[in-house]
Amino acid sequence: MTNSKAGPSKGMPDAGTLENDPVYTKIHELEFSEMIPFVLSNIRKRGIIPLLYLGINLIFLLLMVLIIVGGVGLELLNAWSIIWQLLGGFLAGSILVIVPHELLHGLAYRILGARKIQFGADLQQFIFYVTAHRFTISKGQLAFLAMTPFVLINLVLITLTLVWAKEYLLFAATLLFCHNIMCIGDFAVLNYACKHRGELYTYDDTLNKKSYFFTREG
Repeated sequence: MTNSKAGPSKGMPDAGTLENDPVYTKIHELEFSEMIPFVLSNIRKRGIIPLLYLGINLIFLLLMVLIIVGGVGLELLNAWSIIWQLLGGFLAGSILVIVPHELLHGLAYRILGARKIQFGADLQQFIFYVTAHRFTISKGQLAFLAMTPFVLINLVLITLTLVWAKEYLLFAATLLFCHNIMCIGDFAVLNYACKHRGELYTYDDTLNKKSYFFTREG
């Protein structure tokens, strides 16, 4: 098998090199079907990344409460507007946002140089993913790939809401709260990578539905 059509960046080992060169050591082999245990294990580990994930979600939860209390106090929100904005935000942040979220992962892969990009889902685990067959990325590139949807969706929606739709603050806050919770996999993978000092490389094998992680000795 060969790497993704575009090949790795200059100086980046391809999948074959990682497998066969003794300077690289495989440290983890992850079945796609084992993603949930992997995510839960790594998001529970101590570190800045899990604290950031928890802190962001707590901030948005508190923001939702403050918007409701303040909106009712200022007579800007009534029971009906609170209910529909909460329900609408929940549905949009849990379901409708899946497509743009995964497309942004695909865009990030494209920026990194991958061309054979595939979208997939495991409905039993309710996980959605984007892969590029045997396309190698480094730790820094993994961070870019993982965080692109989280950063862009938050920045764009916050900006649009504050500039043009302040009356829908509760809807936007609820949407982002739900979306950010669903970014748990991105934060968990990033935390796993950050726990390993030095060089780290990873690639997906879409045929075998596995992800491989390697470090460089010396």
